[in-house]
Amino acid sequence: MQSIFFQFLAGIFNPKIHRRYQVYLTLFLSLFCISAASLAKNLTFNNFSESVSLIKQQQHYLVAGSNVKVSVSNRLIVKTSKKITKVKLQQYHQKINKVTELFIGQQSHFYAVEIKDKAVLSEVLTELTTLPEIKLVQPDILQLKQKSTVQKQAIKKDTVSVPSSFKSNEYIAQLNVPDLWQTTKGAGIKIAIIDDGFALKHPDLQHLKPLLAYDVTNKKLTAQPLSRLDSHGTKVAGIIFAQHNNIGIDGIAPEADIIALRQPDSWTSNTLLSFNLAALANADIINCSWHSQWLLQPVAEIVTELAKTGRNGKGIAVIFSSGNQGKALNKFSSEASIPAAIVVGAADQRGNRLSFSNYGASVDLLNYGKNTKTTLILGKYGYFSGTSLASSITSGLAALLLSQQPELTLSQLLIQLKELTQLAVTKSTKVTLSKKT
Repeated sequence: MQSIFFQFLAGIFNPKIHRRYQVYLTLFLSLFCISAASLAKNLTFNNFSESVSLIKQQQHYLVAGSNVKVSVSNRLIVKTSKKITKVKLQQYHQKINKVTELFIGQQSHFYAVEIKDKAVLSEVLTELTTLPEIKLVQPDILQLKQKSTVQKQAIKKDTVSVPSSFKSNEYIAQLNVPDLWQTTKGAGIKIAIIDDGFALKHPDLQHLKPLLAYDVTNKKLTAQPLSRLDSHGTKVAGIIFAQHNNIGIDGIAPEADIIALRQPDSWTSNTLLSFNLAALANADIINCSWHSQWLLQPVAEIVTELAKTGRNGKGIAVIFSSGNQGKALNKFSSEASIPAAIVVGAADQRGNRLSFSNYGASVDLLNYGKNTKTTLILGKYGYFSGTSLASSITSGLAALLLSQQPELTLSQLLIQLKELTQLAVTKSTKVTLSKKT
C-alpha cells in the first residue's frame, strides 16, 4: 500500500504524466471533500441511552431509521449537574455564544446553549458530551406538534360554527359534574395550558385574569392568538374555564386560575421553558392537548420530575391527550408514552374507545371525546372533539377534585378520575337499558 502511495506521489511530479495524475488527484479530493462535508452536516447524539443520527436532507434532517423530519437550530440542549451555572457552562467552549436557563430541577439543570457558528454544532456537541459535569447533550430540535385533530371520516370537523343557544355538554351530567359543583367550581386551583393561543376576550372567557400569560415563541407577556389558525388553545380553555353566565357553555372549573402559555411550535427549548414557567407559576395541573412525533429525553425527564416533586411533593398532574391516529403507543413514541403523565384517550358516552383514539399501556383512562360545543376565537362557538377534548375534560375534573381535596397525591387523583369516568359509563349503560325497557 505504501509503495502504491509513493508511486502516486512520484507521478504527480513527473512532467510526462503530471497532468493525468493531477486530474485524478483533483477528482479524489473533490469526492473526499463532498463526503467530509456530508458527514459534518449529520448529527449524532444520545436519546434514552440510544444513539440517534440526524441525516441532512436539504432544508431538514431525517431521523435515521424513521420517517420523522426535523429542523435544527444553532442551539444545543444541555443537561448538567446541579452545581453547573450558566456562567460556568459558557466557559466550557470558545464557540459558545450564549447560555439560557430552561429548567432548574432538583438534581439537574437544563440549558439552551447557542453556538456562534452552526457549522461547528456537531463538534461542540461531541466535545461537551465528554465532560463529566455534562449529563446529556442534544440538538435543539423542531418537530411538528401533532394536535389532536380527529380523522375526517370518523367525526365532523371541529371548526363548524354552532349557534350560541346550542347546548352539547353531554359529559357534564354523565360525569356527575353538577354534584361536584355543589361544593366547588375549581377555586384555588391553578391550571396551566400549553397550546397555540387563547382568545380571553371571548364572552365566556373574559372573566379570567391569568396568573401568567406568556408567548414562549416570541418571548412576550401575552398569550393572544396571532392568526385564525391559533384556535386550539381557545377551545381547550372553553371546556375548562367557560363562565356560568347562561350563554354559550358551562366550563367544568370556571373559578380555577389559568396560566396561559402560547407555544405553537415544538422546539425542545420552548417546550422545556413552557414546563418551567408552569412550575414557577405553581401550576397544580398542566394541560397538554397535543403530542409530537417523537419523544425526546429532556421533555420526558422534566415531565417526570414535575409529576414526582411538584405541588410540594404531591405531584403536578401533567395531562396529555393520547392522540388521534388510531394506533398503539409504544415506549418513547411520543409524550403520550411518558409513564409519569396522565394520558387520556377518547371514548363515546358508553366508555367505548373511539376508533381514532390512540391506545396502549401508557393510556391511563378514556374520557368523552365526541363532538361537543366550545369557545372559538372571534367570540364564536364551534365543535370540539377527540382526545384533545377528552384531556381538557379530565383537566377540569382534576381541578374540581383537587379543589375539594388539596392534599390528594397524583396517584390518588388518578384513582378518583378513573372512578368518575367509570361512573359515567355505568350511568350511561343504565340510561340505555331503561330506554330499551
